Amino acid sequence: YPGESRKKTKADLPKLGIKTFFCSNVCAAYRKSIYEKMGGFSYPAIFNEDMVMAGNMIKQGYAVFYAADARVVHSHNYTWGQQFRRNFDLAVSQADHPEVFKGVPSEGEGMRLVKSTAAYLVKKGKFWLIPSLVMSSGFKFLGYRLGKSYKRLPGNLIAKCTMNKGYWKNEN
Repeated sequence: YPGESRKKTKADLPKLGIKTFFCSNVCAAYRKSIYEKMGGFSYPAIFNEDMVMAGNMIKQGYAVFYAADARVVHSHNYTWGQQFRRNFDLAVSQADHPEVFKGVPSEGEGMRLVKSTAAYLVKKGKFWLIPSLVMSSGFKFLGYRLGKSYKRLPGNLIAKCTMNKGYWKNEN
């Protein structure tokens, strides 16, 4: 999470790309009148409903404010397989909402995160953690790529790739 507070609007898309829409519902608040005007969260939603809402709001001319001083402890200790499935679902949510994500690439953000994390590990002398970083990142990337193409996958493969099996029951 960034260290500085920031108001983000449509004008930030060329510079920030996908990060313009970043919003975590772990600690998000919405102006009720705008939330209702926007129709609430998309349903059904496999994942990422907070970012879809923020993206729709920004594209409609509203702003999103990130408050860096807000504090919430939120973490996951996912296995590589869980990372794969989570990123599969993340990509499905992006594929399901082209009105928000089309033309806003996110793959570059993942590579930047891997590079900065690897540099941090080198700086701290924790070289032994780099192979795990590479493996975890590889599983995330593969899940993401498959999720982007989920409409071309057979249902039984989707069932093995998703973290949110109940979502697919709603789809049929």
